[in-house]
Amino acid sequence: MESIKLERIENDHKITRETDGKFLYEYQKAVLLALVELNRLTEMQYRYAEEKLRQQYFNDLKRQSAHLSNRT
Repeated sequence: MESIKLERIENDHKITRETDGKFLYEYQKAVLLALVELNRLTEMQYRYAEEKLRQQYFNDLKRQSAHLSNRT
């Protein structure tokens, strides 16, 4: 088996819901899908968690949008 090593990190920064909401949403969704594939979550549990995650993401977007419009 060939070993894999990290050569460099580009654009290194702290990831937050405010700065990287879309990335976090997609990452968390991928984790949920992996849990389904490993039979750690049922389809029903996945759908429930994914819907909660989607609601959280869109609520964050609304909150950020309102915050930005209050600044102008």
